[in-house]
Amino acid sequence: MSEAFIRQQLEDLISTSSKMLRLKTVRDVCQLTAESVVKYSKFQRCVVSLLELDDTFERLGFGGLTKKEIEKLKSISRSTLGSMKERLIKKHLIGRSYYLPHNQVDMNGLPSTRRDQIKDDGWHPDDFLFIPLYDPDNEIVGLISVDDPEDGLMPTPESLLPLELFATQIAASLENLRNVERQREMIKQLRDQQKVVLELSTPVIRIWDQILVLPLIGSVDSVRAQQIMESVLVKIGETHSNVIIIDITGVPVIDTMVASHLIKTVNAARLLGAKAIITGINPEIAQTLVHLGIDLTEIITNSNLARGLQSALSMTGKRICEADATQPDKREESSKM
Repeated sequence: MSEAFIRQQLEDLISTSSKMLRLKTVRDVCQLTAESVVKYSKFQRCVVSLLELDDTFERLGFGGLTKKEIEKLKSISRSTLGSMKERLIKKHLIGRSYYLPHNQVDMNGLPSTRRDQIKDDGWHPDDFLFIPLYDPDNEIVGLISVDDPEDGLMPTPESLLPLELFATQIAASLENLRNVERQREMIKQLRDQQKVVLELSTPVIRIWDQILVLPLIGSVDSVRAQQIMESVLVKIGETHSNVIIIDITGVPVIDTMVASHLIKTVNAARLLGAKAIITGINPEIAQTLVHLGIDLTEIITNSNLARGLQSALSMTGKRICEADATQPDKREESSKM
């Protein structure tokens, strides 16, 4: 292989690696890598595999293969990191790549398409060549597997140098993309957890026919206030309730923002045909609301949840009565008959 060809190959591969920066997924990078190896090197087939969390190599990029060959290759069981380390040993090392002769290593793969060009001292169709992808800690995170060299010759450190430099750049691109994907997944998980926490912190409970209760505990910010309104409106729509009791006994601070959100929630519930009762207003909160100039004259308020429940029952045509101790229990009478 001439120096001019190696120089041109290196320029083409480096130019291709710069395009990787515009790709959005790991799979896209692997696919472009495989296609570029076939386009700019002497190898006519290429497969790019990445190490997954289960310590197996998933094949993600394919170059020079038909759809049928790709499907067949995917059906072959994945190689594990342990099994590859047993094969990628020093005696098979050429440069930073590993050349595995067919008569020394047993591996499964696709049959070669160039069996008619076997040379005694050349590349055998059943040989394997792996160019590792290393992370910053020099651990293998992927493999570029190539096959069917056009010239049918054995690889040399000089002929493999462009592909090895290309593999170094690809490994860096893949590491950056995977870090981004991990960060996106972490952000998604945090948002999902935040959503669960918000839902748990704003439980709208149906305690009686047509009566809901929302006990608020802790501080209320704009995000939680929006969640409160959404939870209340959804529950009213689902249960067709007529009364919602909002208990603020556990809210430590009532300021203008909190009071404004409560009034908005009450008004929104009214639009759905439900009346709201605010309970848990103690003397300190009452004075705060007066100083803030918050007008609650059109909103039903009670000092505690018990009184709020009495008001709600009255509004729905119900009331709580004490049982008459002088009257025998009808259930006991029926059990004696």
